[in-house]
Amino acid sequence: MLVPYKWMAEYVPGLPPPEDVAEALTSGGTACESIDGDKENPIFNFEITHDRADCLSILGIAREAAAIFGLRLKHPKLFVDEEENMVNELATVKIISPDLCKRYVARVITEVNIGQSPQWMQRKLLSCGIRPVNNVVDVTNYVMLELGQPLHAFDLDLIKDGKLVVRRARDGESIITIDEETRELSEDMLVISNDRSPVAIAGVMGGISTEVTESTTQVLLEAATFDSVSIWRTSSALKMRTEASIRFSRGMWPDNAGLGIARATALISDLGIGKTATSKIDEYPRFEPPLYIRLRPARVNRLLGITIDPDEIKLILMRLGFILDEYNDSLYRVLIPSHRMDVTQEEDLVEEVARIYGYDRIPPSIPRGLPPVIQLDPRKRLISKIGEVLRGGGLTEVNTITFTSEAACYELGFPKETIDLLKVGVRNPISKDHTMLRTTLLVSLIDILKRNASRQRNDVAVYEVGKVFQRQDKTGSEEGSGEGDTIKYERKKVGLALMGKLREPTWGNRAVDVDFFDIKGIIEALFENLGIRRFRLKKEIHPSLHPGRTATVIIDGENVGYFGELHPSINEALGLKKRAYLAELDLDRLIDTLTIDREIKEIPRFPAITRDLAVIVKEDIENGIVEETIWEAGANLIEHVNLFDVYKGSQIPAGHKSLAYSITYRSLDATLTDEEVEKVHTNIIKSLALKTGASIRS
Repeated sequence: MLVPYKWMAEYVPGLPPPEDVAEALTSGGTACESIDGDKENPIFNFEITHDRADCLSILGIAREAAAIFGLRLKHPKLFVDEEENMVNELATVKIISPDLCKRYVARVITEVNIGQSPQWMQRKLLSCGIRPVNNVVDVTNYVMLELGQPLHAFDLDLIKDGKLVVRRARDGESIITIDEETRELSEDMLVISNDRSPVAIAGVMGGISTEVTESTTQVLLEAATFDSVSIWRTSSALKMRTEASIRFSRGMWPDNAGLGIARATALISDLGIGKTATSKIDEYPRFEPPLYIRLRPARVNRLLGITIDPDEIKLILMRLGFILDEYNDSLYRVLIPSHRMDVTQEEDLVEEVARIYGYDRIPPSIPRGLPPVIQLDPRKRLISKIGEVLRGGGLTEVNTITFTSEAACYELGFPKETIDLLKVGVRNPISKDHTMLRTTLLVSLIDILKRNASRQRNDVAVYEVGKVFQRQDKTGSEEGSGEGDTIKYERKKVGLALMGKLREPTWGNRAVDVDFFDIKGIIEALFENLGIRRFRLKKEIHPSLHPGRTATVIIDGENVGYFGELHPSINEALGLKKRAYLAELDLDRLIDTLTIDREIKEIPRFPAITRDLAVIVKEDIENGIVEETIWEAGANLIEHVNLFDVYKGSQIPAGHKSLAYSITYRSLDATLTDEEVEKVHTNIIKSLALKTGASIRS
């Protein structure tokens, strides 16, 4: 925002040189980016933060300077000489949308003489980047710059019966604004209208139909408080960024509307532009009571880590315009002026004291007491650990968008009924490729493989931790009879994708393409680093994966994910030149088994005993079931179980297979005897026979 030094100095007598002012205001939180102009007329260029709407005015900046330098602040003249005409006989205003218009103040000026504004006013407007138009319009712009309150002037004779209505626009309405552009309006925009059509876009720009011209003899001056979010949305939708919309978008306080209209009519009276009708129109549907905040001087000093005298605290607050309604040595009751909308709690007042007192006067100090213990959320710890392990294994993290399409799901072999059952559609898709939210990470990982393959990069190893979105019925199962019977939910999952070589070949070390056991080994290494010891792999059928090279991961009887080779037909259809391997694990279910915090145990002092065990089981009995049975029957003496041989042949009955295991026994309390081991070993054989039908291979 541009602020001429001489204009600001009119409100702060004794203001220091421009360089000192710029440095002090910047240190106090109102950053001066540059000093433009020349030595005779220096102009500050301030960067105003979004929460300090009160500083979007000459008086607001002057108030800051007066507080910092301890100088007196002069206020502009607000007294108005009124004529005999009553304003209610000339105009009326009705607010239909009070949620978007907190206050609307209007005054009527009669016997108006349109002409040029005085040279001193034109110079000030030009120095702030605003082109003079005529004396009435220039007054409204002058007050907007001076007090931060946007105003608008209507030609009252062009408003039917002098009636104005503040309402939302109707669908299909339009208006030609004073820049001679036709603006199409929507129902969420606020307008000022007469009985039939809009005459201004509230807070943005007026209409050409009621514009003040050389023939204008009666003017209705408007000063209002519009909803900041509504004005911002309207300004953005219409691509109209005006000085008024900038200020309204930051937030405007209702009291300023009264000050703005009073200042404008006082200037019009002093400049002899016209006569002000008696009284004013003031529609204020919901009066906002004043805000009081208690402030404890002891807390000010405790938070700042210094000792400021209570009298100095009071003086700083009063210089900023705060009113100490009641106070004693230990507690102040502070009335917050309406223009300080950013001050809502005691800590805000402490900040005000600190910045005026001077941050440079607060000495650095070392924090006292023990530092806080940082405890990561278990989910974040899990994600961090997963990333650490997978990156260490040679995989690269990727982040993909969550949008996909039905076509991408069909490419992966998902049946139509499954897609329709689970999909969460997008109401306004940005393209035909983004019509729904992904229900699985596979669609994103496959897209990465396709893009790499199309660029002759056939060696890919990536992982992603991301969200998937699905529908389920309100009872919790993923079955719903219709949209009304379902709820939408999201889950976080971990996806892996491998294709080609996992590492570059080196001299003496020939690299080969990954296979099923590479992705299996990565998952096993991941679980080992997460402290997940007891898990089982089960043969699985998945529409996207090879029917003979797919496995489900089961922990404590619960399915936590799957992995396998991409189905050969899908691989060929996608144009992949090498076999691809994919995995998807449910992060929400893994978190229940997370044991990142490890328990350190003493190295065993007693020797171990190893026994081999070969059993014959049916071909459909999985190794995981056998190992799980061995562990359960081991009486906590088993240290390790290793499958070292699988055999099918003439010595084995048809439809059966031989599984050979090496079982390590050890006790942490004493040396095991052969009798103790034999007892446990015999119990394992009995349990295997009972649960799996296994027999000992002789």
